[in-house]
Amino acid sequence: MIDASSGPTTVVPIIPMKPLAEGKSRLGKQFSQSDREDLTAGLLLRVISAIRGASIGLFWVIGGDDRIMRLVRNHDGIWIPDTGRNLNDTLSRAFMKAQQENYSSLYLPGDLPFVKPSDVINLMRSSRNGSNITLAPARSDGGTNSILVPQGIHFQPELGQRSFAKHLAQAAKMEISVAICYSPGLGFDLDTVDDLEKYEHMEPGLLNRLVPTWNPQT
Repeated sequence: MIDASSGPTTVVPIIPMKPLAEGKSRLGKQFSQSDREDLTAGLLLRVISAIRGASIGLFWVIGGDDRIMRLVRNHDGIWIPDTGRNLNDTLSRAFMKAQQENYSSLYLPGDLPFVKPSDVINLMRSSRNGSNITLAPARSDGGTNSILVPQGIHFQPELGQRSFAKHLAQAAKMEISVAICYSPGLGFDLDTVDDLEKYEHMEPGLLNRLVPTWNPQT
C-alpha cells in the first residue's frame, strides 16, 4: 500500500462541501431535507473512509456547516471555513494554501458513492507518488472527479461543464504532462434521480447503507 505521506512532500486531499441543507437539491422529490442531509453526510463519510484506508493521514474539508465540521473533526480531519466566491475559487484558494504549506493537492468531491481506498491508491500510482498532474474523469458528463496537483505547479481548477477537456487544455498550454486515472470508484458521483436508480442496480441496498433511516416519500 502506498503511504501518501512518504516522499519529499505530503499529498493533502481537499474536499469542498456546501452546507448540508443546500446539498442534493435535485433529489428533493425523493428525499426529505433531513434525509438529503443524511445522504450527503453518508457520502462524505465514504470519501473520508477511502482516504483513511489509503494511509493518508491528513485531509481538509472546506466549507459546509457545524455538522460537517463536527464530522470532520471526529475523523481527525481539518475543517476550514469557505471564503471562496464559488467552487473553483474555493478550490483555487485551497490549492494555494497547500502550495504554501509544501503539500501536493488532491481534490476529491464529497459525493463519490463507490470510492474505495484502492481508487485513491490507483490515483497516487498514476501520479507517480505526486510527481504528475493526474485527472480522474467523470463517467457521464465530461466532468472531472479528481485532480492531483504536485507541489510547485500552479494549476487552476475549472470545474463545471466540460471541465475534463478544459483541464487537459490547460495542462497542454502549460506544457505539463498529465496522467489519467480511470479507477472505477472515482468515475461516479451522485447528483440526480437517474444516478440513484443506476447506482441502486450497481450496489443493491446502497441508499439504505448511506441513509439507514430513509423511507420513500409518498
